[in-house]
Amino acid sequence: MTAELPDKGQKDAQAAFDAAKAGTFQMPVDSAKRLAASCDKLVSGLQSVFLDAERLTKVTGFPDLPSGQALAKGFSGKGQECLDTLASFQEAALRYKAAYLAASKQFTEADQANQAAIRRATSYLDQGHQS
Repeated sequence: MTAELPDKGQKDAQAAFDAAKAGTFQMPVDSAKRLAASCDKLVSGLQSVFLDAERLTKVTGFPDLPSGQALAKGFSGKGQECLDTLASFQEAALRYKAAYLAASKQFTEADQANQAAIRRATSYLDQGHQS
């Protein structure tokens, strides 16, 4: 089974990118640039939250009993779900950035944003973060 991030908008963003590449989704360049900058800001903000949230997977303080171990594992799993969701949101934002840029016919920048989305997801999964 191939690990993948939970879908938090990536498929819709990819559909918008595909529609833009096909010419059925279009927008003015200035609008696309503003939206792309907003996506960059979102990705950056999510990265800050992601770095803070990494500690959520390292749960300690429960007694060394089966129930304590189960609680630690459960809370750690919830921390992992949080990280998975944050990485998914980052990927989705980068895919939307690619869609907006492609919709304004900025295809080189759009392809770079799409590659950044792929790199973000791949890097996260390659690091073994996804449960």
